[in-house]
Amino acid sequence: MTIKLFLKISLCLGWGLGFALASHGQSVPYSTAARKAASQAVPLAIYKNITIPQLNKLLIDSFSAANFSLFAAKKGGGGTEFEFSYPIEKVGKTGSVLFKFKVDGTVVNGKCMNCFLRWGYLQDEEAIRTLPWMVQYELSSRLYPDIDRAYQLVKNKSQAYLDYPHGFDYKNVWNGERNRTIHSNAYVNIKLPDLKHEMSRALTESGFVALRDSNPEADAPDTTLAFSFPIESGKPEGAIYAIQFANQFDAAGYCYPCEANEAYDPHQTLPALGLAAMPGRLTLSSRFESSLDRAYDRIKASTERYLRPRTQFAKPPKSAPLGTPRPLIMPVPPT
Repeated sequence: MTIKLFLKISLCLGWGLGFALASHGQSVPYSTAARKAASQAVPLAIYKNITIPQLNKLLIDSFSAANFSLFAAKKGGGGTEFEFSYPIEKVGKTGSVLFKFKVDGTVVNGKCMNCFLRWGYLQDEEAIRTLPWMVQYELSSRLYPDIDRAYQLVKNKSQAYLDYPHGFDYKNVWNGERNRTIHSNAYVNIKLPDLKHEMSRALTESGFVALRDSNPEADAPDTTLAFSFPIESGKPEGAIYAIQFANQFDAAGYCYPCEANEAYDPHQTLPALGLAAMPGRLTLSSRFESSLDRAYDRIKASTERYLRPRTQFAKPPKSAPLGTPRPLIMPVPPT
């Protein structure tokens, strides 16, 4: 992995999108390994009856119109490998990440008989993952829409030369802002203790009992608020529910961002409280879901104004009913 920097800085670049991103169950667009493999398999498009200079100009003009700059065009191996740089800014200093793809195939009398536009990938993907999260979010909100726009321009300009049985095999990768972890909420312009206070208050007012804060420090990089939802009225023992925080901060100590995510196992082993607690056990799941809904409505009302720009409040989806047995994982038979 390499990163080309145009000023006197050394950026260590990284990427975690939430799309991002693999950490929240979604594939990372343009993953280096996947795209390198794909670039050697089925092409994105096949061109016929176009000269190589025409095709090269079409590609360069399309990516240039989408805020990319041609960094290199290397001939070899029966084709041309293109590298485009894309600008990035960190703490007022600029650098770039590289997007790379290849065109190869068969040329007869100066025209493509079958020229293959191979899939592109981010050459700097692994390094991009080490950027501060807010820089990653800002980069993704520009980079991926511009990649989609570049390919749309390529498609529009090359219709007359496309191999129609194959078509133009591209689907947009940008579907709007995503946090690094699916169903999480990312907050800015609030201090972590204040954010935890708002969430703890919402949960305790909805019937949960606060148990512990794993790291009460104001600048904790990771911390968990744990709660119990009582089985029997007046007793703290019950189902464990938690909210995990992964945090980065600005120079003034405000979340930049602090990312809150539910941590909850509906199949957890519940405490045995005897026959007297049986009525509470029978209604536990419905009471828990109702109280959790109220808590999240309160969390939304008190914290929504601090959400990371361009995002909306995310409420965790319903899981299995509390107290249900854990599903059996059947062994895979040998082949």
